[in-house]
Formats: sequence, structure tokens, C-alpha cells
Amino acid sequence: MGLRLRRRAGAALVALAAALVLGLALLPAGMAHAEGAEGAPGGRIIPVAPVDPDSREGRVMLPIADWLEQRLGAGSDGLRLSLSEPMWAEERDGTVTVHLPGARLAAPSNDRDHLDLGDLAIAVTPRGGAAYDFESALPPAADRRAERFTVGESAVSGTWRSDLEIATRLDASAAQLRALERTSAGGAAIASLAAVVLADELVERADGLWDGRYSLSLSGLESEDLSLGAAEFAGSFEGLDREAVLQMRRDLGIGMLGEVELAPDALDFAFAPLFDGRWGRSDTTVTIRDLTMTISRVEPGGEERVALGELVWQVEFDDRAAHAELATRITVADLLLGWEGVAGLPSAFMPQGATVDLALERLPLRRLAETFADLEERGEAPESRRYSLPDDVLAHLDEADTALDLREIHARAPSYEFWADGSLRVEPASLFGLVGRVNARIAGLSELLALAVREGDEAAVAFLVVLQGLGRPVLDEGGGMAVHAYEFDLRRDGTVTVNGIPFDVLFRGDLSP
Repeated sequence: MGLRLRRRAGAALVALAAALVLGLALLPAGMAHAEGAEGAPGGRIIPVAPVDPDSREGRVMLPIADWLEQRLGAGSDGLRLSLSEPMWAEERDGTVTVHLPGARLAAPSNDRDHLDLGDLAIAVTPRGGAAYDFESALPPAADRRAERFTVGESAVSGTWRSDLEIATRLDASAAQLRALERTSAGGAAIASLAAVVLADELVERADGLWDGRYSLSLSGLESEDLSLGAAEFAGSFEGLDREAVLQMRRDLGIGMLGEVELAPDALDFAFAPLFDGRWGRSDTTVTIRDLTMTISRVEPGGEERVALGELVWQVEFDDRAAHAELATRITVADLLLGWEGVAGLPSAFMPQGATVDLALERLPLRRLAETFADLEERGEAPESRRYSLPDDVLAHLDEADTALDLREIHARAPSYEFWADGSLRVEPASLFGLVGRVNARIAGLSELLALAVREGDEAAVAFLVVLQGLGRPVLDEGGGMAVHAYEFDLRRDGTVTVNGIPFDVLFRGDLSP
């Protein structure tokens, strides 16, 4: 059991921190019902101390209590919240602090599977109109089964809009998070996280559209088989309409509370904002630095180390009414794979650095969303969808003249280097559903061939011999390795050529491209 705890502790530590931060941000959601609250369902589970409903404390605490009862009390089929004593509130200088003594989350089907959070408190300050500022902190400790999670200094604050039922500002930070294996000796540390910082803000413009920014960063994650120097998820958007913003935030909150329902119209509802909504422009960047993992293999004594110096993934999106533009760029540096686990390739074949830069132009996002929702509404069997969906998608892409721009593809390994770029368009009548041209270069084919011979990989040897024969030698400008160039043409009639030579030879016998 201890080994299993260690293997999941790192991910659990991050997930718990994120869930607690978002949970505290959702608590003021009850303020949406401050005026004329409907009240909790009969048979209240979460106790509430007597309070004058017309007092400032009552106007703040009672709607929050009703909201909790509906989602984590009698109105919940999932997680249930219990308290050691009734909820109570106190007011000072216009701020109402709501206390939840001895908070515990548990699954109704198995009370043994619970998370003890201890005493929680959240301070709510009305700011006029529909805005409420709130402040809180993560619990210093939380217990679950044989695990204990501890938190050093932490702070959570933000602004809640009761008319929108979302937080328009959220700032949170925590330091020195640890996961402990609880034992009679007091517990041994099995994972730690130096710091986590979250920042999120929404701004409503004069034209009714919304802009926003967000970031989540982690640093110093350590466990027995995982080490992470830093990770960051950051981005911004501009020009989103109200419904798109509201659905994104509500879906996030519902997901954190485990209330996702796969109703018959769930897919149609999820795609609804894509039909008429405005999604503006957005950009997102994910960065991971200094990652090392130890992965167990099936073979006896099989443990391999994976290391990554840096990964940067950027995504840009631009909604242009009828069509959308989507671009993504991924760069990887100092990658080390210590086993032959990827497609059975020797580690020397695996790249140590790579770049993939792609762009989709004129993507008919709304038409595709309507197609997916229509298939769901018709209730087609999964087997029939598998055959009809590609044709439907290709038809929409062809009508929009969608193009895939291969801006840059680059891979680097000790024994070779590869580059490619080009442009492809959808053409349903062609052999691969695409037409266009791709230019590629490979440096080090001779070294790859010698390596395949030493490894005794006959299929790789045969493929590399053909690839070398099809390549056009070009002048290497100081690289030190012979370079072969390839011009791939995918023609409308289905013909595929490499440097003018039909590609058919690679499909004969046991060879495959």
C-alpha cells in the first residue's frame, strides 16, 4: 500500500490544492440567492446555527448554507459535506465571516472514503450591487484514509458576482504543501510541493464582451518517482460574449463538485455557445521545466528514467465568425527516454529535441459543432457514427477550403536530424483526403542505417535503404552529415510522389511508409 500511495501522492497533492482553492472560491455562490432565496430541500444535512435572517450575518450566511445544502447536502447524489458543529457567522466592520467547523467531505456510498478538512472560514464583504469580495485560506491539514496533506502559508481571495454566479477575480497561493503517509510513528513525507500560485480575472467591456487573463504555476514538486522543477499554465482572451464566459465558468464549477450529468442533450448543450456565440481571440501557453520520472516496466527489474529539460506548448485561436484560425507550436528540449518503449524503437532513434509548428486556416468550427450535436440528437449507434463522421467532417472542411499549414517540423537526435514544412488542403476525392506538398530533409541517414544493422532490425534496414534511394543528396552547409531532400506531392488524382517517383514502392511487400 505504501508504494501505491507514493506513486499517486504527487498528482493527489496538486489535485487537492486546486480543488480546495476552487471550492473556497465557489462558497460565495450562495450570494446569488441573497434576495429571496429558495431555501434548502427538506431534511437538512448541514446544520446551521440560529440567526436573524434580516441581519447582515443572516443575509450572507443563509444563502451560502442553502447553496451548500443543495450541492453538498440533501440535494446531492455525490459528495456530502458534514460539520462537527452548526455553521455560524460573525460581522465586523461590514465584513461577515462564515465558519464551517470540523468540515468533512465523504461519499454517501462509503463514509470511510472521506476527506477531513478541519475548521474552514470565509470572509465576505458586500461591495454594492452584485459584487462581493471574499477572503479565505486553505486548511493547514487534511486527512484522507492513510494520507495526510499539510499546507504552510496560504491565501485565497477574489470577487464574486451574484448576478452572473461566477468569480470575476480569483487570487490564490500556497507554500510548503506536503503529502504524508500516516503511520503510528507520526507519518513520513511521500510528496511535497514548494509553491502553487493561481491568478484569474475577468473584465466586462463597454460593448458587452469580455476580456480575461489566467495563470496557474507550480514549483518544486518532489515524490519518490517524480520530480518537477516548475510548471505554468497561462493565457488570455479578448472579445468573448457573455454566454461563452458563463458556460466556461459554470462547467468548471460543476466539474469540481462532481455534478456532471451525461443527459441525452448534454453534447448539444456543450456545443450550443459555438453555434451563435463569439469566442474572440485567445492564447494559451503551457510550460514544463526540469521534469524527471521513474517508470516501472513489466520486465523483471524494469525501471527506466525519463527526463525532460523543457517543454513549451503554445496555442492561439481566432474566431472569425464563419471560420476560425487555430495555431499550435510545441517545442521540446533535452528529452531523455531510457527505454525502447516507443514503437519498439531503440533509444538512439528517439529525438532529444523537437519542434512542431502547425496552423489550421479557415476551420468551420460552428459547422463541425452542429454536426457533432446533430449526430447525438439523431441517436446514431457508435458503429454507424464511426463510418459517417469522417465523411461529414471532410465535407465541411472541403466546403470551407480548410488548409493545414506545416510551418515547421524539426526533430534532433544524436544520429540524425529531420526538418519538414509544407501546406495541405482537404480534398475528399484524393487517396488520403488531402492534397498539397511537403518538403523534408534528413541528415544522417547513413548513421541511422548503420544503427539499424547493428540492432538487427530488418524492417528498419529495408525502409531506410528505400528512403535513402528516394532521397536527393544536397549540399550540407557545415553540418557534418550527408543530407537527403524529399519533395512529397499529394495530387488530386490520388497520385503520391516523392521527388517525382511514385510512392507505391513503399507499399509493396512488408514495407510501409
